[in-house]
Amino acid sequence: METAYAVAFDGDRFLMVFNEKRGGWEMPGGGIKEGESAEDAAKREFLEESGYEIRVLEVKDIGHCFVCACILLNKTNGSPEMVSEMFSDIPENTAFDRSEYDAVVPWARSAVLSLYAK
Repeated sequence: METAYAVAFDGDRFLMVFNEKRGGWEMPGGGIKEGESAEDAAKREFLEESGYEIRVLEVKDIGHCFVCACILLNKTNGSPEMVSEMFSDIPENTAFDRSEYDAVVPWARSAVLSLYAK
């Protein structure tokens, strides 16, 4: 199954969720359903896991999944699946390999900054 996740910014900070099963912080995301785009899957999963809506600016295929660079919008779901927190830097305790986040967070930040530069 293909997967997608989102790196969503509010200003210079990005949102991550704490996955208790994996014991670490991760970007909201999950499986892409049949007939669903990577962008739509990232939006759906982000809302389910964090309670926030997002605006997708760019989508990047990194081989094993799709990553979406996003802007954080309104919190609309009052009972998200996970606890979320805003970060300026990638936390030490990540659920997945930190090197992937070291690559995608700067890419997503650049996509968001280019929107504001226009």
